[in-house]
Amino acid sequence: MSARPPAVMIVNPRAGRLRAGQIDRLVAVLAQRWALRVVECDRPDEIPQLARAAAGTAETVIAVGGDGTVSRVATGLLGTTARLAVLPGGSTNHVARLLGMPANLLGAARVLAGPTRLRRLDVGCTGERALLFLGGVGVDALIVRDAPATVKRFVAWAGYLPPGLRHLQDGPWRVTVTVDGTVVETAARTVLVANGPFLVHPRFEVGQDIRPDDGLLDVCIYSPVYFFDWVTLGLWVLAGRVTRSRHVRQLRGRTIDIQATPPAPVEIDGDYLGEGGLSVTVRPAALTVVVPASVRGVREG
Repeated sequence: MSARPPAVMIVNPRAGRLRAGQIDRLVAVLAQRWALRVVECDRPDEIPQLARAAAGTAETVIAVGGDGTVSRVATGLLGTTARLAVLPGGSTNHVARLLGMPANLLGAARVLAGPTRLRRLDVGCTGERALLFLGGVGVDALIVRDAPATVKRFVAWAGYLPPGLRHLQDGPWRVTVTVDGTVVETAARTVLVANGPFLVHPRFEVGQDIRPDDGLLDVCIYSPVYFFDWVTLGLWVLAGRVTRSRHVRQLRGRTIDIQATPPAPVEIDGDYLGEGGLSVTVRPAALTVVVPASVRGVREG
């Protein structure tokens, strides 16, 4: 019997939906495939360093947590040869859904222990932090900031609904959006930088034909004026044609800069970063991820 390859599992114990005893069950499943070492973080901001260290000893680094945890692990893996695997322990688990992973944590571990293949993803670079799925300036960031962790632990993505309703009419901000040298100045409630195509569920697309492996990032500018405009925009989302809304504009490029007046709230992959601007440059196919062998991920192929 061949030796099991080394892997490190990085766990954020404060992730939205992790429960007592789950880690031991995950280890029991994953140890069938890998010589596994488990590392728990004390603080989210130390995750990139833990991931970088893990990449020096392991072929695969497994992120257990929500999108913020996965994004921070990806930050540490950039420029290394290690592969990223994802187990959904958060509230929305966008990245896990993107990769075709089951929503159930133990079920996802069983998938990783079975036949898998590799997929390459683009990554947005924002200084010291990777943007793996979605970043936002404006209302989106306020919703992330004010969604209580204790509520998300029990109701998952529904925990974002109360702050969403409370903040929909905040702003607008005067934004200057620069995409590959093209400048757009407008008033907006939210500007999204998207490497992933959806929110909450793959059916709810934030823009048109957004792909995580095309070497580009998409910018979606949302400029509803009244609450009713949000309602109509939501209906276009449900219909799968969000860019048909007159309150949405989509741009696409490799280098993106967003500045707002006054300074606007900013989030990346579900982590609130404070107020300011957002500058992102894409690194095409910069990350290798482990995905189920028999399942096509969102926008794959």
